[in-house]
Amino acid sequence: MGNSSADDAINKENAAGFAAAEAAGVATVPTLPAPDISNVEPDGLILIKYLFDDLVVKLTKPWQFLPQLGESDFVTFIWHVEGSVAFDLEPIELVGPITADDFPVEVTIPQAYFLNSAKVRVSYRVNNLFVDSEVFEVSSDRTIIIDRVAPGGGQVLNAARFLLDPITEYDSSNATAEVDVPGDYLDRKAFDTVLCYLSDRDTLPTRPAIHEQSFAAVSGPMRVNIPMAEIRKFAGAPLLYFFYRLRDRAGNISAQYSFVASTGLQLNAPPANLSVPEVPAYDSDLLVNREDARRIVSVRVRHYDNLLADDQCVVEWDGIKLPPVPVSALPFSVSVEWSVLIAKGANLRRIINLPVRYAILRAGDTVGPGISSPVKRVTVDMTIAGQENPQAPALLNRQLALVNIHGAVSQIPNRLDSSDANQPVRASFTLFDNPVQGERALLFWPGQATPVATYLVKPGDVGGKIVDFDNRIDWQVIQAGGSNANTLVSYQTDNGVNQQLSPDQTVFVSLTPPISYPKPSFPQTAPHPHKWLACDAKVWEGIKVVVNPAPNVLQPGDQVVLSWQGYLNYPDRNPLPATADTFEYVWVAGDTTHEYIIEPYEALIRPLSDYAGGAARYSVFREGILQGTSATAYVPIDRKYSTGKYCGPNGVGPGEK
Repeated sequence: MGNSSADDAINKENAAGFAAAEAAGVATVPTLPAPDISNVEPDGLILIKYLFDDLVVKLTKPWQFLPQLGESDFVTFIWHVEGSVAFDLEPIELVGPITADDFPVEVTIPQAYFLNSAKVRVSYRVNNLFVDSEVFEVSSDRTIIIDRVAPGGGQVLNAARFLLDPITEYDSSNATAEVDVPGDYLDRKAFDTVLCYLSDRDTLPTRPAIHEQSFAAVSGPMRVNIPMAEIRKFAGAPLLYFFYRLRDRAGNISAQYSFVASTGLQLNAPPANLSVPEVPAYDSDLLVNREDARRIVSVRVRHYDNLLADDQCVVEWDGIKLPPVPVSALPFSVSVEWSVLIAKGANLRRIINLPVRYAILRAGDTVGPGISSPVKRVTVDMTIAGQENPQAPALLNRQLALVNIHGAVSQIPNRLDSSDANQPVRASFTLFDNPVQGERALLFWPGQATPVATYLVKPGDVGGKIVDFDNRIDWQVIQAGGSNANTLVSYQTDNGVNQQLSPDQTVFVSLTPPISYPKPSFPQTAPHPHKWLACDAKVWEGIKVVVNPAPNVLQPGDQVVLSWQGYLNYPDRNPLPATADTFEYVWVAGDTTHEYIIEPYEALIRPLSDYAGGAARYSVFREGILQGTSATAYVPIDRKYSTGKYCGPNGVGPGEK
């Protein structure tokens, strides 16, 4: 840049000042560090994008005499373009007071000095009090490079050359195709970048560069590796055209495109006209929830043009790419796993306008992105009332508490009998985690299509609190379910979108009053005048006990359990624990009575010898429900003769006791 007359005058004055300073013995050796110029590369290059504004410069070190209140110092940059004479820029006034704490001090170099390419040594001088003061300090210099000339110097760039001609499907298995760009352009520098453009027509490109590649060398051809995925985008075209531009490190870009290069293209036409993906789970009700996830959530591809064998489809759900799936025929579907459905937090909040798309990749294309479909947007809500299910999205959540059923009269939880008849039944449960108003629990009873009781979360409710369902269960519901020792009762949590099912609570339900059955009989006592079991009954062969429930009628499958107990003294004094036992029999069609045999003799009968007692009674169970119990029948057992001897399996003698 040339100097103005004003600049010449200032330079003459400064030259005179330097001479006076030297004559007066003032040192002109740099005492201050080089200026700290912003946005300068390590080698001094300033990128072109910073040359349209003033450059900020930091003065990092205080000079010896700083201006006080009412004083000013003057900073003057010395601009020394390589191959030219140094000159001063306009002085910059620094108004005091300035202290060491104010450093670094920021000033600027005007943008007008960056209009031409140059290599410049920049330093500065500080004059105390006056712009032409003979008291001053100078800094070391810093070299900067201003580059405003684009590679090629405005010339038309020579055409590049494809190393493959034509490019075939066989070649497309490579990751790149090589193109040689001539390096014979003007103003070539290290790390110039080739900007690459592809087209299927011999007209100047209108789209951004598809590839960039930098080169450290400053001579020789520049071999560019064009990604094959970019070339494949033009599959189906007979010819592929290549243009390039150049950009240097400073950011200058050649104004013109190169002459065009071309090569034959023998690639299959790419997938086209991809249909919008379908999500059947969403399309049915405009929501994807856990019920959908328990069945299947899938993305359906209905159609695209130019299907080839070994095409692969990559579904992208909310930015998550699923593993590639081979396309064997159209239409086809791809399942979306639970882990993907909730990966972005759909189990914590409702996600609206979640993007779903897919891409079709040709065989061997492991890089992608392939040809992408239009986007479909869906709403996904996997939130729940209560704690998360480790087996999600399963409906049954074993982390939920069991419900407890309470009869109006009976005192045992989860046991209802005839004493509770015709009165409402209460149900309670431990409230699930983090209850929110509007959430609810719905209680279900076997045989009922709709909930039999409801709990709506109340203000102030907290997880772990035991609460009663808001309404009692009508006794008619219990009656409709019938008697059952294993009535399975559960509830569902519901937040209006998704449900969770609690584990089953087993409730014992017996609706009929217990029957009092006739007591059993001992047929072996018939010959004895007092109905005893004496020696002639041969009890060592077993004691027969007959059950006859008449007039009550038992059903096939009823379980009849006989209980036996021996006593040292008739009828029921001094029970002998070792003689207690039970005997079971399942009633079959045609039965009217059943005979049990009490044995073994040694354990159950032998301890009963001298006017001892035996007791028997039976209970009837139907499907696990107790139907009733008989009265207890007692029988005297006496194996002792008047001689003091005892009868037994080995005859008569004292050893048979």
